[in-house]
Amino acid sequence: MENKEKEKLEKEKVNLNKEKLNFDKVKIITNTLTGVFIILISAMIIMAFMTVAKPYLDKEQLVDSNSIYMNRIEEALVKIYSNYVGDVDMETLVEGAISGIAKSTGDPYTRYVSQTEYDSMLTSGTEKYGGLGIHITYDEAANGIMILSVMPGSPALEEGLNAGDVIKQVGDTIVNADNYYNCVDRIKGPENTKVALNIQRGEENFTKEYTRRIVTVNNVESKKLDGNIGYIKILAFENNISQQFKEQYDKFRSENVSAIVLDLRNNPGGLLNEAVTIARSILPKGDIVKLVYKSKEDKVYTCDGKNEIDIPLIVLVNGNSASASEILAGAIKDSGKGTLVGNKTYGKGIVQTIEKVTFQGALSITTSKYYTASGIEIHKNGIVPNVDVSLPEEYKNKNYVPENKDLQLQKALEILKEIK
Repeated sequence: MENKEKEKLEKEKVNLNKEKLNFDKVKIITNTLTGVFIILISAMIIMAFMTVAKPYLDKEQLVDSNSIYMNRIEEALVKIYSNYVGDVDMETLVEGAISGIAKSTGDPYTRYVSQTEYDSMLTSGTEKYGGLGIHITYDEAANGIMILSVMPGSPALEEGLNAGDVIKQVGDTIVNADNYYNCVDRIKGPENTKVALNIQRGEENFTKEYTRRIVTVNNVESKKLDGNIGYIKILAFENNISQQFKEQYDKFRSENVSAIVLDLRNNPGGLLNEAVTIARSILPKGDIVKLVYKSKEDKVYTCDGKNEIDIPLIVLVNGNSASASEILAGAIKDSGKGTLVGNKTYGKGIVQTIEKVTFQGALSITTSKYYTASGIEIHKNGIVPNVDVSLPEEYKNKNYVPENKDLQLQKALEILKEIK
């Protein structure tokens, strides 16, 4: 009897050992696969980081970066992925790590760009999308999304949104520097759906639902003013805007207009090359703008003067004229070929470069500051117009100002009469 019990215990022990051995095998395989996966993901982050950091590190720093900084990132990934009690997606962790590196600069314009957003950047300014039709920027002072301009024929125009309005909340999300781009994405959506926005308009604050519609981007308006004067308004410097400008400008020149009024008011900026191309189509020979980088030679964009405008030019600007519009306005002012009329511009004088990250996504990095040809740093300073004129209080930040109430435009026409 004792022998049978002993044999039974031995068999159970063997079975337990087999089960333990099988469990250990599974654990070893699981840990091995997890380790391999984390190493691959860590390599992605390291490659992305080094893409940006390598040009600015000397050899000693580069060794330290590989042996110290990268190990810390990998260790954090391993610990969270292996020990976090909840469900965690490695792709989310990786994007969060890259995003955190960008955010640590303290610059709201330096950030991680998802693959979806990166793809949309490639067609920005040429596509149709479901939205409200507004040009916007993040305003640090207001801690919200500032509406710089409203597109003609857009749902935003029809539903009463104005330049100068600040979007404080999108749906149930309060806008801040960290979630700005996410909030911008949430304003867009399928046609005929609604989005609730909390709006700050001066002392007034209200929440209203706005209906999204298909918006066809239209960034150039033109008309002929009394006195045979060509008027061209550029709403944003996006893809193909220089070609759109050229078409309107060439049309006016073929009609022998006596002068050009270029309206850059409420223009949030956009692509540097588009602004430079337009400058080269009207300016005399000379410098357009200088870009100052951290660790490489400054870059100066120049104009050969072959297309120098030979009729009077007036440029309208205001406090919502930003970035690329300030480059063009500053170049025109410095060249002496045009007169700036209006108010001091916004003062965004930094340039972002999109660096594609290995595998997917990209980094938008503030890589340089720009200075006018006369040496003025535009960032946080802006461009001061030659003639300072403000709109009547009741028309400030309005999308439509009657021509006879537009004191800035009227001043431009007055100057042109004196030139003649």
